[in-house]
Amino acid sequence: MALQVSFYSDAADPLHFACRLVRRALAAGKPVGVRVPPAQAARLDGLLWSFEAAEFIPHRRWDGVSPAVPGEVLLVDDAARLPHRGLLLNLADEMPEAAFEFERILEVIGREADGVKAGRVRYRVYQQAGARLDHFSAAG
Repeated sequence: MALQVSFYSDAADPLHFACRLVRRALAAGKPVGVRVPPAQAARLDGLLWSFEAAEFIPHRRWDGVSPAVPGEVLLVDDAARLPHRGLLLNLADEMPEAAFEFERILEVIGREADGVKAGRVRYRVYQQAGARLDHFSAAG
């Protein structure tokens, strides 16, 4: 079965939009990993704590050593280190490590020119590898 990759482009705040995607992914019951650059990890961690006042999104910056807990979102800077190959949300401009081992990848693209250009490069790589692709607007 081919990898399914969904692109969400034109996100005004990619990290905030990622919180919405994480919440939906958890509701679907799949293991969720988020590849986030180290410079953005603290902000994403804070957003996941405060995203919805009425609900908690269980997550942590994973050290790669301690056991993962089912239903917990793991934040990593290297996707290949994740203990599962369920759903990966990529917030980095580079192609995720071990990308083609995952069941599904969500790519969030902001509005900055460099990020858009990097997203287009990843789209072509996935396309040439035979991944099933879809695209949604994150604007709004």
